[in-house]
Amino acid sequence: MYESVGAYLLSRWGDPAGRIKFEVAGLSIQVWKWDAEDTGEGVDVYVTIGAASGAPANGPAAADHRAEFLLGLRPGQDAVASPFAALGLYGRRSGVIVGDGHTVPSDGPLWPGTEMMAFLIREQEAIIPTVQLSDGSHVHFLQALPLHESELLYKRRHGMDALMAHWEKRLVPFWDSERGPDAPMF
Repeated sequence: MYESVGAYLLSRWGDPAGRIKFEVAGLSIQVWKWDAEDTGEGVDVYVTIGAASGAPANGPAAADHRAEFLLGLRPGQDAVASPFAALGLYGRRSGVIVGDGHTVPSDGPLWPGTEMMAFLIREQEAIIPTVQLSDGSHVHFLQALPLHESELLYKRRHGMDALMAHWEKRLVPFWDSERGPDAPMF
């Protein structure tokens, strides 16, 4: 068992290539980044520390189940750190539990040069499995997928399963930070 999410990630991938801390309305969160060659995932990996692992989520059985977010991009886009931190704090600031299938919009593009402006949240266990901390709590890592506005609108109209089926059929590389929108128009 691990004392903290940070200790778990350090044991898994070693020291991150970058760390940045954000303070928003009295809340603190960090974004850690590992380069693709350090994780074996083929993408640069960004992970929040403090999204919900610093405080239990609301709801039944939530006291021992907490979440952080992970994002994989190729090529990496370090300017995503601020919108990604905002995603990490979204649940704590708005009082909602962010889970599988939710979308969280950004105030603008997720990084310079992209039109992607929202995150689609997905359950995953393959990249970073759930970890049990020494206090008995479990922290799972939700994957954030960047979305273009047309993809967000398609998901809202037809649902997450329809968007994921479309992406699967078209072999859309959702981790490609330079990809264009790939959702059929209504």
